[in-house]
Amino acid sequence: MNNFKYIITFIAIFLTLLNGCEDRSDLTAPGKPNTGDADFTRFVSIGNSLTQGEQSGSVFASGQEYSFGNLIANQVGTSFEQLLFTDPGTGGRIEASSINPFITTINTTQGAPINLTYPAPFNNLGVKGAFISDVINTRSAQTCYTAQFGSPNPLFDAVLRGSGTQLELAIAQNPTFVTLWIGNNDILAYATRGGLFPITDPTIFKNTYEQILNGLVSTGAKVVIANIPDVTSIPFFNTVGPTLMASGTNAVVGTKADGSIALLSLTENFLTLQASAELAAGKGTALDKPLSNGVILDASEIAVAKQIVTAYNQAIAALAAAKNYPVVDINAFFTNIAANGLFVDGLNFSTQYVSGGIFSLDGVHPTSRGYGIIANEFIKVINSKYKAAIPLINVSTIPGSLVLAGAKLNKKTILNFPHGMFDNILF
Repeated sequence: MNNFKYIITFIAIFLTLLNGCEDRSDLTAPGKPNTGDADFTRFVSIGNSLTQGEQSGSVFASGQEYSFGNLIANQVGTSFEQLLFTDPGTGGRIEASSINPFITTINTTQGAPINLTYPAPFNNLGVKGAFISDVINTRSAQTCYTAQFGSPNPLFDAVLRGSGTQLELAIAQNPTFVTLWIGNNDILAYATRGGLFPITDPTIFKNTYEQILNGLVSTGAKVVIANIPDVTSIPFFNTVGPTLMASGTNAVVGTKADGSIALLSLTENFLTLQASAELAAGKGTALDKPLSNGVILDASEIAVAKQIVTAYNQAIAALAAAKNYPVVDINAFFTNIAANGLFVDGLNFSTQYVSGGIFSLDGVHPTSRGYGIIANEFIKVINSKYKAAIPLINVSTIPGSLVLAGAKLNKKTILNFPHGMFDNILF
């Protein structure tokens, strides 16, 4: 009897404790965030590699997980299908093989598409290398903008799969929400090639952008647009020169836009990451060994690039206002980071190459955390414009995508990039 009483007492205590620890998920589990007037049921993103999620010169699944569109989709609890590629991605991924001297290599292997047979248009329609005209004109590699220069882009075949242009596939999904970030390559290609690639005329840019917006208006979707950053502020242009100056070299011999050879001040002219290979080969030290025009953005070309970015952004602002679409001012945001840095979620960021934490090894595309920072800028604008309360992403929860044996670069770190490593860098 005593044993029986003991068992009954034990069961009673156990049930009491169990009741105190019961699953109250129905009461405490957070629901989907308040998205206000924004409906993410059918969420579509249009753009280039910044939308596709490129890092370090390649598009690969472990990086695409942190594309800004996918991060936003996770925050609002909606599906967001992307064409994913196995590591090391679409080819040409830049990887660090040594810290000091800092040496990078190109991974010559190539991944493969994971979900090419997905039976509907992808939510993420971003295509690495897309120019603004591609959004309304391109249906295949052979018809893309760069094909006319002998560089057909096979990623259009992979993402679009012959079913239409980015705009047509976006409209076909009857989207409820759209992000649009396009036009970067229309000036970036000029800048990264030292002024040797044609610029999209601002009038053509404006007319094409208006066609895109007119197409999106027809869907009735809520839309958020991002403008064009100052392309000359990215590490691709602000790494080699400062490294030389930190070592006591304040000028190099180089070829200017007009073909003349001159001693170029490193405070007034930019050397691209491409210049490091020529410097390693002994160029830039004498009049008979000048750096080539293609690795220099001289003072006149810097002025042109800034002028074009301003013209593009003025067109974007005017067209967006006419459609009542909000604009994420990426230009002002990154200009501020370049001047003042950024402290968020306990982490310090800057636009310094690699150690700044925002830009990947190609000096153009963000890291995973960089994309998280960008996604938050979109979310802030969405919350403000559409009366939403979408929580911001805790950037510290995103893994750092550049693991360099615990070491950091400083301004005097010797840089070594193989010749041709950045030939295909585009947004």
